[in-house]
Amino acid sequence: MSPKINKKIDFPYLLLLISGGHTQFLDVRGVNNYKRLGTTIDDALGEAFDKTAKLLGIEFPGGPMIEEWAKKGDKNYFKLPKPILKRGGCNFSFSGLKTAVLRTSKHLKNKKEKYHLAASFQNTINQILYEKTRVAMNVFRGKKKNTFVIAGGVASNLSIRKNLSKLSKEKNFESIFPPINLCSDNAAMIAWAGIERFKINLIDDLKFPSVARWPLDKSAPFLKGVGLKF
Repeated sequence: MSPKINKKIDFPYLLLLISGGHTQFLDVRGVNNYKRLGTTIDDALGEAFDKTAKLLGIEFPGGPMIEEWAKKGDKNYFKLPKPILKRGGCNFSFSGLKTAVLRTSKHLKNKKEKYHLAASFQNTINQILYEKTRVAMNVFRGKKKNTFVIAGGVASNLSIRKNLSKLSKEKNFESIFPPINLCSDNAAMIAWAGIERFKINLIDDLKFPSVARWPLDKSAPFLKGVGLKF
């Protein structure tokens, strides 16, 4: 809901939520009304950024610094895997990419090669997001208006914004991002979600257990773990 803080957005819209804990496509039909179209079967994208940064010797949070290092490197220097790129619909997998980065990082000779690995990693992520988003847009198409919202901490990455904005133009979608300062402002996100829910009288009595992973689409199947087949 965070992009709606400063921009009027009508339902339904396609959402790509990319953060340290989430990587998923959702058909957002209304407040508290979500249909999941795809998700990660293992690691979240933000986690992959942070783990890669750690392997490169960058302190947490590593995402912003990977973006800076990538500007100094050759994005085609290392060839990294793109798991389930052509299968699994618009579901993601990042564990194999993370493992490849781990193996590559052990053989880096100098700081310049660290820049190359940062650039190659970010470029690989952009290729994955481009392909999977294209699939999700084809699934979503046919709604009243083709609106594509990208939110979460990873949405502050400017190369990802440029990549997904380009695809949106190609697929005739309007791409909408929250302001960068709101991409990782959890307090603002929570407050706005509360406002949206309050306006339609969705008021909780707070009598529910703590849940570590609370799905937005409660009917969506659980897709985490080793051995999933597509």
